[in-house]
Amino acid sequence: MTKSALFFGLSILFLAVILLSLPYWIGFFEAWGSTYHNTSTVADFNGDGLLDVVVAHARYETESAIWAHTTLWTNQGNGKFTPTLIAYRNSVAAGDVDGDGDPDLVVVDQSQLQVFLNQAGRQSGEMGDFKWYGNPIIPPGDHGTVGTVYLGDLDGDGDLDGFVAGCCSMDMGPNLYIPSHAWVWLNDWQEDGWLKRQTLSLKELGDVRMRAAALGDLDGDGSLDVFAAVLAPRLGTESGHPDLVLLNDGLGTLRDSGQRLGDVNSTSVALGDLDGDGDLDALVGSDNGVSLWINQGGAQGGQQGQFELAEQTIPAGQVQHIFLADLDEDGDLDALVAGKTQAAIWWNDEGGNFTRANQPILRFTQRHGLALADFDGDGRLDIFASAYNDSYSLWLNQGQGSFRKMP
Repeated sequence: MTKSALFFGLSILFLAVILLSLPYWIGFFEAWGSTYHNTSTVADFNGDGLLDVVVAHARYETESAIWAHTTLWTNQGNGKFTPTLIAYRNSVAAGDVDGDGDPDLVVVDQSQLQVFLNQAGRQSGEMGDFKWYGNPIIPPGDHGTVGTVYLGDLDGDGDLDGFVAGCCSMDMGPNLYIPSHAWVWLNDWQEDGWLKRQTLSLKELGDVRMRAAALGDLDGDGSLDVFAAVLAPRLGTESGHPDLVLLNDGLGTLRDSGQRLGDVNSTSVALGDLDGDGDLDALVGSDNGVSLWINQGGAQGGQQGQFELAEQTIPAGQVQHIFLADLDEDGDLDALVAGKTQAAIWWNDEGGNFTRANQPILRFTQRHGLALADFDGDGRLDIFASAYNDSYSLWLNQGQGSFRKMP
């Protein structure tokens, strides 16, 4: 056999392998809904009185290659931010996890959690300087899949715990698939400054691909529950879940409420009292737009923590993120609905009825992660978007929800 014939034969074999595996590659990208997955968190990380942003970007090139990048954007004032690379991780949440008065970072590292401690406070270093704590926080049982981390006091002891919405596994064939599992980290620091690693499994839920989640007291018992936005089942299977409500027993153990909400491929969720009756409702995004789920406590006179679908929907395509905040300063929660490359504002009429704002579309790229906060200190909420440590955009709220993009 000649060298050219051998080369041709190997090329055909390589092409055949790629074509045969293509359905699994497509299924993986369909699972996330996008090659990009961006999360953001806001705090005054360096103690200068200005709110900064940490954004974690994850780009899924292939099923076995995840390019991750966590960047701290430090607010310099006057609409200016400077970037600092923190780590190569794919999801981030901020909060004072070691109880010393400064905001730390918790990131998802593959299927584990890593803590980056702000070096002020107990560490006696510089505020805004982050250092890796050390040993990872590992989920119970097998390591499971990557996911998104959310912080909140789940066990009622006054410190921040973590909820990890597991999603999505690498699917390289029937015998190489790893199920997606959510899990809980209960935060507890010993007196000598060492972290105890207490974790709780939620494997009883099965293979649930949580694209996003939101923490809040859904049933009015004083503890944080979880509203989980669940993706459609993986390609080639029929099993799967609609969205879930997980209720907390007050000690960090989450149980399935039994509700199966919607039949869409959910991608995002935000909680807030949208109808002004004192309980938390939910806006849930999907490729088909945004659905409004009304908590049946309060004005509905039903059981708090049970949800019913409202008639109104917010039309939008391929929703990636939803933010709820009072953008026009009228006392109710409005919605910022973000797709892959643009976002729009929807006004709330105080009763949970939304109308599109007469504002220009906010435009960005799939590489950008969004954050919402008062970045210029004028008491109004602004909008920030950044891509890795390359570029950022800032829209300043001019009052009554009118936004101006900074040059």
